[in-house]
Amino acid sequence: MKKLTIVCVISFITVYKATASDLKIEQVQWQRENNKLYAQLQVSWKNAWRNENNHDAVWLFFKLMPNPYTDNNTYNHVKVEANGHRLIKNQLAGSPEPIFEVAKDHMGLFIMPAKSHRGNISWRISIALENTEGNLYEKTFAAYGLEMVSIPQGKFTLGEADTTLLKTNFTFFLSGGKGEFKGLFPVNAETEEIKVSPDAGSLYYHSKTKIYNGDQTGVIPKAFPKGFQAFYLMKYELTQGQYADFLNCISVTSSFQRANFGGKDYEAYRGSISLKDNVYLAKSPDRPANFISWDDAMAYADWAALRPYTELEYEKACRGPLKPVNREFPWNTSSKEKLIRYVNKQDELVFANGVEESTLSNTNKEEFGASYYWVMDLSGSVWERVITIGDSTGRAFKGTHGDGLLKYGFANNTDWPVGCTETSGFGFRGGGYYHHDQLIGDLNPNATLANRTFGAWSGGMRSLAYGSRFARTKD
Repeated sequence: MKKLTIVCVISFITVYKATASDLKIEQVQWQRENNKLYAQLQVSWKNAWRNENNHDAVWLFFKLMPNPYTDNNTYNHVKVEANGHRLIKNQLAGSPEPIFEVAKDHMGLFIMPAKSHRGNISWRISIALENTEGNLYEKTFAAYGLEMVSIPQGKFTLGEADTTLLKTNFTFFLSGGKGEFKGLFPVNAETEEIKVSPDAGSLYYHSKTKIYNGDQTGVIPKAFPKGFQAFYLMKYELTQGQYADFLNCISVTSSFQRANFGGKDYEAYRGSISLKDNVYLAKSPDRPANFISWDDAMAYADWAALRPYTELEYEKACRGPLKPVNREFPWNTSSKEKLIRYVNKQDELVFANGVEESTLSNTNKEEFGASYYWVMDLSGSVWERVITIGDSTGRAFKGTHGDGLLKYGFANNTDWPVGCTETSGFGFRGGGYYHHDQLIGDLNPNATLANRTFGAWSGGMRSLAYGSRFARTKD
């Protein structure tokens, strides 16, 4: 008989409850079996899918957190093995078994339905972990998860079909030789350089102010993530509950840098994170995390072993392979009259009339504000911060992933932009919701998907309408 030794059953449980799909990670424990380390956990979420277009998935990653009675300044990212993962029990009759897709760098893994499916998922799983140095009895083992959407490899088109908006929205287009519009710009490969210039066949855009729209020059290198290659993108924006969990994991020193609350009227402007008994709590854990600076966001992305995404990937995630239409929103129509996704008077992002996300389909996605691939809220909640092609810092981005560890509270990827006050390297897309009595305009709360009014503005400070979401290149 195979001998099984369980060294520790952990009372620490990481639970996420995303706005519409209730991702939960529960009953987390670690064990040793034949000198190998495993994690067992229950993973559940609603409205999972695998269809002819793509699928959703959960990105799982693991930490060894410090024992507060021995030290409170270190944590470790636990890597996963390439093989050895298994389903212990499928808790929902008739639902598919999981696929385990391990990242090449072993920083975590994706789990997803193995066959066509639309509905809820609940799996008890075992994950094989790389052996970790140190006394595990002095640490707390924690599992984290984020819902992601698969964006498949393939060609797509950049730009705005309504040419009257080229000089006002600063959208991408194909240059005819003197910087004039020759058509929309196709992205047909990942590793080819893209020249930005008025020359014939180049990618181009108008710019009124370089700091806002871009410098209209340069070469987008081969390594820059262009959206052709397959990648995963967070289904929802980073939530306040997820950010509070992050604050609770990092060191005391790092938390001084990354705690994002405490300013005037923070709670009056949808902020809900507070510190109580040395634990960060989010009163509204499902609410999108606003008041996130660029450096806050990059610290989270590094810690979660993800990366920022680019403005080219933003347009791919919105539009997919579809032909652009005039004044197109991320849900692929030129109207927002049917949109039922909004911020209510209680400051929560909800669907009107009790509609549930389980009824989302390709025929009604403009009501839900869902993109071609069913990524949620790419317009109308908090601004999407993306790596820009509008300056040399942004164009130097190579798409590296975080290593799970911070340096004095900051991300340590050398190709990622840094800074919070009009530095360089990133911009804003999608529009943002500020407050209940705001005037509705072209940018607030909903901007069309090709609008680049602030496509190169690196204003990275904390704001009530600034949030984040992150990506991971598919290996």
